[in-house]
Amino acid sequence: MLGRWLLDFWRGYVVLTVRGEAVPEMLNRATQAGIELWEISQTKGNTYRLRMHRDDVKSLRSILRETHTRIHFERKLGVPFLAWRAWRRKFFLAGALTFLVSFYVITSMVWNIEVTGDLKRVSPETVEEVAKEVGIYRGAWKGKLPDTDILQTQLLDKLPQLSWVGVQVQGTKVTIQAVDKIPGTTPQPTNPQNIVSPKKATVREIFVHKGKAAVVRGQVVQVGQVLINGSLGNKSVHAAGIIKAETWYRSDLTIPLQAESKAYTGNSVEKHFLTFWGHPVQIWGYGQIPFQEMETDNDDKALTIGSFTFPIQYRHAVYKETQTQKAELTEAEALDLAKEFAKADVLTKVGKNGVVESQNVLQRGLKDGKLEISILNKAIEEIGQPQEFTPQAPADPQAKKQ
Repeated sequence: MLGRWLLDFWRGYVVLTVRGEAVPEMLNRATQAGIELWEISQTKGNTYRLRMHRDDVKSLRSILRETHTRIHFERKLGVPFLAWRAWRRKFFLAGALTFLVSFYVITSMVWNIEVTGDLKRVSPETVEEVAKEVGIYRGAWKGKLPDTDILQTQLLDKLPQLSWVGVQVQGTKVTIQAVDKIPGTTPQPTNPQNIVSPKKATVREIFVHKGKAAVVRGQVVQVGQVLINGSLGNKSVHAAGIIKAETWYRSDLTIPLQAESKAYTGNSVEKHFLTFWGHPVQIWGYGQIPFQEMETDNDDKALTIGSFTFPIQYRHAVYKETQTQKAELTEAEALDLAKEFAKADVLTKVGKNGVVESQNVLQRGLKDGKLEISILNKAIEEIGQPQEFTPQAPADPQAKKQ
């Protein structure tokens, strides 16, 4: 159906109204003459509406005269009629096309370069001159500019007074952000290296300081996959950057719903001893200890002269009363406690900049008065480990010929 409509539209067709007492005869004679008519409908009395191809109208005229019928064109549709209208408005279309081409050319070039940053060791004019050498200048074709990672590396190589350069292309404007190198600081390592992923993760954010990003946001990366490439064509750099990614950790926990704990009551009794070869002899603080539950804290101090230690020690013993407390958790409280334990465990694994973004309970159940639970933790952490590599020598074109 669509193919038929496209073919009719390409040839061009008209919607017309036919009037007269012999319209049925006209339709029969037109069909016998090979004229294709479709969507024929009687609107009222001797008036019919139909459609036919544009190039058949001329063949229809003689039949109209012979049957004394008249036609009225309602609509003209199709490519030939559109082309005719376009030709009648050719100067307007030419102007519009010229405008679009000019607009595309203008917006595809660099018209403004801005150097930002508190620069003291190099002037913004110098940065602009060096930028011109690497291809960033007013009137430059944006499509021919290398990647910003490569531009940043080239600018840093030509401006050793800078410690960092960032290049951002936005519309027709290029912003170069530069940071001065602080005198006396340790020079950055230059040995070639990539930044790779030590685990399976989904990249959330990537900030490239040096090198070329090899992944994009939302991409799932595997163990050992290169995240920031230190190989830039014929040149190798010490790739550096920050990659934050989603990682997942599973925690399997068992939380008893009933638990006992000991707490100090604040009551205590002190006793003093002298120990001879480890055997205590009480010298002060006589009397019974009135506590049923307690903990003992001994503070031993040895008697020494020079490097010689006597086998006699002074011991200060403190007996602290304790009280056993029983706690009973509901299943919901045990669940919250399990999540806290799982979160604390994950935070020890993701580093100081990592966070636990969400937790999902995979399965849980009560068994022997304990809540057995498995939790899947989604964390955001900085991944990326340096991996040194040896740049490959360029292939010898003569070797292939031999």
